[in-house]
Amino acid sequence: MNLEVACRYCNSAFLLDDSFAGAVLPCPSCGSPDGLARPPAAPAPAPPAVAAVVAPRAVVAASTASEEEVVCPRCKLHFVPRRTTVARDTSARPVVLVVEDMDYFRQVAADALSSRFEVRQASTVAEARAQLGQRIDLLLLDLTLDGGDHGKDLLRSLPRKPCPILIYTDQDESGMYGSSWEGLQRLGVDDVVMKGMNAGDLILRKVCGLLGLPWDADD
Repeated sequence: MNLEVACRYCNSAFLLDDSFAGAVLPCPSCGSPDGLARPPAAPAPAPPAVAAVVAPRAVVAASTASEEEVVCPRCKLHFVPRRTTVARDTSARPVVLVVEDMDYFRQVAADALSSRFEVRQASTVAEARAQLGQRIDLLLLDLTLDGGDHGKDLLRSLPRKPCPILIYTDQDESGMYGSSWEGLQRLGVDDVVMKGMNAGDLILRKVCGLLGLPWDADD
């Protein structure tokens, strides 16, 4: 039996079968690692009278035959996309939180992303923590905040990874390899973008990639 489950972050809905009962799964749409929470399977109800189930069984069989199973390229789990039409708020846009203490670079990121995303901004660790208590689809984070290396401290303080994380830094690119990069990955970091006057296009491309959205240089 399939049960419809909606992602807690992007509200995309999927049908999951009973083999994933009680599991917390990544969302194939927005990439959130804990977007889909599959409730435990309910006890099977007592079988109804034969006369009452003949017509419904025929309808269910026809519906199942028309469903096409898809496989998530990240987690390799099998999903059946929802076929029914449900009214949804199509005006909602993914939310990107830009945490950067320099006004110039914070504005560079906001200008690059505002055409496609709802951009929220923070310049301190305290402001970032307050924003992370709300729905955030991607975190663009400077490592040097409040006069020190407090971007990492912010990541260490999170009880769980809230969304894809893109580091926004002016550190030398060669210093981001090896053990430095492995340490960032352990903190939940997905990718890095270097600061610069012309960083806008690269920021937009990487944010779209992490959220599984198409990107066009002409956007």
